[in-house]
Amino acid sequence: DIGPLTWVKGEIDQALDRARSALEAAASGADTTQLKFARTHLHQVQGALAIVGLDGVTRFTEAVEAYLTTLEEAVSAPAGEVLALALRSLEAIRHYLDGLLDGAPDQPLKLLTLYQALAVARGAQAPASDLFFPDLSRRPPKRATLPPPEDPGATLRAARARYQRGLLGWIRGQGASQAAAAADMREAVRAIEAMQDIPGARAFWWATLGFLAALAEPDLTIDDTTKGLLSRIDQQIKRLIEGSRTVAERLHRDVLFALTRAGDKAEEAQAVRALYNLDAASL
Repeated sequence: DIGPLTWVKGEIDQALDRARSALEAAASGADTTQLKFARTHLHQVQGALAIVGLDGVTRFTEAVEAYLTTLEEAVSAPAGEVLALALRSLEAIRHYLDGLLDGAPDQPLKLLTLYQALAVARGAQAPASDLFFPDLSRRPPKRATLPPPEDPGATLRAARARYQRGLLGWIRGQGASQAAAAADMREAVRAIEAMQDIPGARAFWWATLGFLAALAEPDLTIDDTTKGLLSRIDQQIKRLIEGSRTVAERLHRDVLFALTRAGDKAEEAQAVRALYNLDAASL
């Protein structure tokens, strides 16, 4: 819904114009305090975008603001090419918002190249999933209500042990043994998903089933990011055992983002991709 954006677009454009003017003044060497003025105006843009719920471009704007802070804190005045990156970023924000008003889909990953350039300039990390914001309010298909296990704690502990065994086998294995290890992790999560009666929590574990199903496919990149994500899922199981059923939004998004980079041969992976419209969301 871009309706709220139309209400504040004029103010955003004015703030972007003021930020640009301040950066151009800084580039001319007129006054280095202009960097502070540019950052202040950009912060107004960031606040307006956050209010209207455009999470991806809000995150990008925060990155531009952080870049300006770095320039402001630098010992020497920034060179023209350094400020040129900030100016291009301001123009990218304006162009992105104009596109939304013209009917373009909200796909903030279009801003990824500049987003990563800003991060490199600051010496920071910028994973692509930073700009990935699928609709997490979507819910998986209803399933039959299952009776709770006699000892939920014991069931969760057994599930975690199986998951950890599968994780270790997946990291060490190859070929068929790796696929069997992925199946172990998937069955462990299947037992956990069956116990979830809170829709939001169940949605995460259901999505995780799709991600684990994709692990058996050769399309999924097996790298440190994937290994780290599997370890974070293990920690989420640990928190569940300790009594917390809250799932961090970032973990949910990262699981879905991994699926955008995987094949969709597995039926469970296909179901998750279809529900969250991941083909469109991943560009």
